[in-house]
Amino acid sequence: MLKQWKIAMLGAGAIAEAMIDAFIHTNVLSPGQIHVINRSRKDKLQMLQDRFGVHASVSIEDAVNGADMILLCVKPKDAGEVLKQAAQKAPDHALYLSVAAGKSIEWMTNIIVSSQEEREKMVRPKVVRTMPNTSCEIRESATAYSISDNCTESDIQIVETLLRAIGTAYPIEEKLLNAVTGLSGSGPAYFYYMVESMILAGMDVGLDEKTAKSLITQTIYGAAHMLKYTGESPEKLRADVTSPGGTTMAGIAAMETRQFQQAVRDAVQSATRRAEELGE
Repeated sequence: MLKQWKIAMLGAGAIAEAMIDAFIHTNVLSPGQIHVINRSRKDKLQMLQDRFGVHASVSIEDAVNGADMILLCVKPKDAGEVLKQAAQKAPDHALYLSVAAGKSIEWMTNIIVSSQEEREKMVRPKVVRTMPNTSCEIRESATAYSISDNCTESDIQIVETLLRAIGTAYPIEEKLLNAVTGLSGSGPAYFYYMVESMILAGMDVGLDEKTAKSLITQTIYGAAHMLKYTGESPEKLRADVTSPGGTTMAGIAAMETRQFQQAVRDAVQSATRRAEELGE
């Protein structure tokens, strides 16, 4: 399905690198199909070219010329300018896929359409908005996506093929994507922050840092697998560990005193609001 496609990847940051790695190592794309551009990090472009064999350029025009897909992987503050330049030279049939946080399908569509002013006819672009997380580096991302009305079933299949290469794909209403950004997009950072705290806690009670990290890493790995493969709710699994009057109950009580659950909920809500602000 994708073997004849040319992919223009606009941006060469961590997410872009992780996606390239996944696409190539799952044989979804070959290196020669991927054209990466970055205007400021020539050293990063050279590294990507040397490591993966992809085409690297500082020219948006070269990357998007004849491209079947435009993959927007830049920071939200740069998305408008980069997308406008790309749309001016991209083919009418190109499928646009964005990982820029907060940028709506309508916003992207308007930029693309306004960039076609010099053309004989205006073409309503096919736009897909996604929100992966950094776990795409190990092909375990939880990635939600929304599509514009004029995307076809074939377009959806292509998008799912690409997103499944980096983890699991979840179709979702676009109005919920900012919430996804606040939950799973930023979620790995909350998780790592908790692990940092638990390592420090282990050291507080006498463990060395290396041992504490090893213990908590395996503990959380096992707990995640229990959630994924037993089908039990987190409440049920927590209750199974929490014996009345036992050690776990004492720990949970301390977390409740510090309003741990409310802090997590506040974090997701704050991140969601920030995604909305980025869109504005």
